[in-house]
Amino acid sequence: MFDNLMPLFPLVVPFLLVLFRLLGLFAFVPFFSNSAIPANVKVLLGLAITLCVWNVAPHVKESGAMVPETLIGLTLAVAGELAIGLLIGLMVGALFGGIQLGGHMVSQQMGLSMATLYDPAFEDQSTVIEQIAFWITLVAFLSLGGHRQLINAVVYSYQKIPIGSAAFGGGLSADVMLNTLIAAVDSSFHAAAQIAMPALVAFFVATITVGLMSRSMPQLNLMTVGIAVHLIVGFFMVAAGLTAWAVVSEQNLREMMGQLGRLFGG
Repeated sequence: MFDNLMPLFPLVVPFLLVLFRLLGLFAFVPFFSNSAIPANVKVLLGLAITLCVWNVAPHVKESGAMVPETLIGLTLAVAGELAIGLLIGLMVGALFGGIQLGGHMVSQQMGLSMATLYDPAFEDQSTVIEQIAFWITLVAFLSLGGHRQLINAVVYSYQKIPIGSAAFGGGLSADVMLNTLIAAVDSSFHAAAQIAMPALVAFFVATITVGLMSRSMPQLNLMTVGIAVHLIVGFFMVAAGLTAWAVVSEQNLREMMGQLGRLFGG
């Protein structure tokens, strides 16, 4: 009965390797990893995208890669494919995390760090300002076609890293992957600074002003006035900076997509 299925076995292993390379997107990219999406929908979506990528990816014989025939070779190949997928997913996830960090810094200075809501995208508590920054970035990501660009990056990655060759010295070296991750983390902190820095400067000026007022009027309750001033300044800076947050998100997403293109030649 299984003899009739033997011709399909050489196709199953490349399909699984493509699937593991795509798992990085479903593990870290917010659009794909959102826990609000049912698990069966994620599985079907992952299999559908894998089938599409598997059809356009270079065949094993054409790309020069070797399908592993042993369990150890298959394990190493799966680990290598998963590392490439996680590298792509971490680059996007780090950028979203950096922008959320900027929103958290603003909400902390406003005194809203305890006013948290459950975020189903990350299965964790986050402040309202963080969620605003996250959704602005997600809208910018989708409007730029980031979900399509990531799938294109996976497709183009097979031109540089053939199927099953990531763990055997093919394509990217460990130093290149490490430097790419460091650059992604650096970009995330840069995005956080761009988001939070104008508001932090305004909070600093407000703190200095309240301090001078308390020195000139000792009967003034510094704690009460300071909290009210920080809330007013914070809401004003958030309202005035929503458009700027969208511009910062778009610029950083474009830089990230350009880095993916330079990395994989897409």
